Amino acid sequence: MPLQSSNLYTFQKPVGGKRKYLASTIALALLSIVGAVGIDLALNPNALTILFGSSPSSPTTNPNGTKSATGNAIDYRYGTVQLKVTKTAGKIDSIDLVQAGATAGRDQAFSMLVDAAVKANGSSFGNVGGATYTTDAFKQALDSALSTLG
Repeated sequence: MPLQSSNLYTFQKPVGGKRKYLASTIALALLSIVGAVGIDLALNPNALTILFGSSPSSPTTNPNGTKSATGNAIDYRYGTVQLKVTKTAGKIDSIDLVQAGATAGRDQAFSMLVDAAVKANGSSFGNVGGATYTTDAFKQALDSALSTLG
């Protein structure tokens, strides 16, 4: 008398089934990782610069007494800010944006922040309206570069 079962797979012998499942599982895992990285890059264009971006530099001094240094990259809610500051005779001459990421138009605040920092000769200036997080990150990046200058 043949054995009966309500499950079709109970009495069947799998032929290469384990290999197929393993290969498809590995392929699915790889596609998931690649997709996650792609989505991260699409939503955060600074993701690669965060991983491979510029690091703080030691100060350089020119023969005319001009010093410049790059501070740490500061990550904040809307992007990343990293600055290079140049000083002559103790006064800030220029501030270069090494990384200046900001979403939804917040990057427009950077020109105002640079002007305010040069006028104040540091980070003791007010916030830019509507860009509080960007201002805070800019001030942190500025302080980092200034501390690197010494």
